[in-house]
Amino acid sequence: MKKVRLNANKLFLWVLLLSPLHLANADSKHSITTTQALLQANSHPYFVNTYNLKELKALRSLYQLNENQLLWFSVKHPVKTINQLLDLYADAPTQGLISADYAHLKLKKQWRILQHSNPPLQQFLAFDTALSLTFLRYLNDLHVGRIPPPQQNFYLKPKSAIDFATRTYTAIKTESVFKLAQNIEPKSHPYQQLKIALKKYRHLNAQLKEPVHFHFERTLYPGDWSTQMGKLQNYLNALSSLNSASKIESNNKQSKINNTYTGSIVTQVRGLQANYNLNSDGVIGKQTLELLNTPLSKRIEQIELAMERLRWLPEQPPGPFVLVNIPAFQLWAFNTDKTPNDNLSMKVIVGKSYAINKDKTLSLQTPIFSGNMSYLVFRPYWNIPYSILTEEILPLLEHNPNYLERNDLEIVANFSHQATPLPNTPENIKQLHSKQLHLRQRPGHKNALGHIKFMFPNNYNIYLHDTPATSLFRQSKRDLSHGCIRVENPSALALFALSNNPGWTKQKIAEAMYSDTPSIVNLKQKIPVLIFYSTALVTQSGVSFYPDIYAHDSALKLAITERSQNLALHKHIATNF
Repeated sequence: MKKVRLNANKLFLWVLLLSPLHLANADSKHSITTTQALLQANSHPYFVNTYNLKELKALRSLYQLNENQLLWFSVKHPVKTINQLLDLYADAPTQGLISADYAHLKLKKQWRILQHSNPPLQQFLAFDTALSLTFLRYLNDLHVGRIPPPQQNFYLKPKSAIDFATRTYTAIKTESVFKLAQNIEPKSHPYQQLKIALKKYRHLNAQLKEPVHFHFERTLYPGDWSTQMGKLQNYLNALSSLNSASKIESNNKQSKINNTYTGSIVTQVRGLQANYNLNSDGVIGKQTLELLNTPLSKRIEQIELAMERLRWLPEQPPGPFVLVNIPAFQLWAFNTDKTPNDNLSMKVIVGKSYAINKDKTLSLQTPIFSGNMSYLVFRPYWNIPYSILTEEILPLLEHNPNYLERNDLEIVANFSHQATPLPNTPENIKQLHSKQLHLRQRPGHKNALGHIKFMFPNNYNIYLHDTPATSLFRQSKRDLSHGCIRVENPSALALFALSNNPGWTKQKIAEAMYSDTPSIVNLKQKIPVLIFYSTALVTQSGVSFYPDIYAHDSALKLAITERSQNLALHKHIATNF
């Protein structure tokens, strides 16, 4: 304790010598000039790469607020404030972030050196600006994420800009860096729930001495026998504890378990299958076995990536909202102004995860973006995109001249409702090839869009719609469309969307869906729509994980890894610059 107090006293003397008041009477100009030179350089002496332009701009603004003087050593309790910041970096993994991105260990080591030596002013300035640079980075990462969404082909409404320099300056001067981080952290319920789940999964993973692995000689059905039932029961109990408020208990104290696959074990497997979007039949086949053998480290990674994406999202305003999570094959519609009983949840079918053309260039993946639902179309025509026309329909037409008539398809000069159908002639077919004419499908029971489509105008020509192929919703993996999103319960979604349009009852919606003519209904209140992608999400039954069908997790993981490598410190801290 004496040694710590002596170091603190020694540092206090340095703080006095380095304070703006002392510098004003001594060598203030030298300090200011040195700080300016550091901030005008292409890179910081601690770091390998050049400054990120956004970070450099914020860093310069921050020191301009302090007249280019030391920041962290100008407060009343510098030791406490700096230690608080370093503790914040150590705690970064609780937010799904990486402590090394903020040079935690290297800064901690340099901090010890500064407290045990008599360094020149340059070293204090280098350390002071390194703290500021990493704190600005931490706040930005925590608030808006590490990777810009467009780099991952996520085209979302951006968050409102924050003046990090001003808020950081205030937090340092008031010695409230931890409080600022708390205020910056996303407050959305999904993010906070995943944060709790991350802690639980890490705790369980640390308790397991080695990854759990199951091997069954054959597909295991309820009633079958296996010597691994005890091991399976223990693991399922541990997983179950992750989705409850109870504390995770050691698996050593277990009662004797029958080796027959029955009872509560089957029930737990069914619940696990449902949570992972599999057919909940209790049968342990290839998919369920793969699920059981997935390391918890993989689940932790999924949660971390999900938290990164949630940081990209702006705060959702009160009112109605529609969310589609692509890998979950699920849609949720809810209104914050109404009771949870008014919320909707339904299965969806999304774009194929693979290309359909021979050279694999035509992607059918549903894009990730946000929009505003503004109108509905009852009894819609299906205006067939040129890619589907050339890749799928025209080749069929060559072998079957009656294909158009059999499928209620018609040639038109444009896609207006008033367009007059043109005859199926060789000349008109030729003009379909050259894009001079278009193809559409008439309203009716064969129409691929069903009886209604939900429009939120966007650059991708993506919308929600009904479908005649309702049997496909029984499949657990539903990446089956050309990009648009088919909904399981269109009439319920229409009732939700039209809740602010007077007179639109269930009966009126049904009449419009089965009318003889198309109709368009504009919404009195536009509804925000988010087409999102997250392979981890907390639902009513606990944490659910989904397959990375579009490999977006792999791409984001790679981007984060490359960024972390680019943020590495020099092996030896520079003492001069």
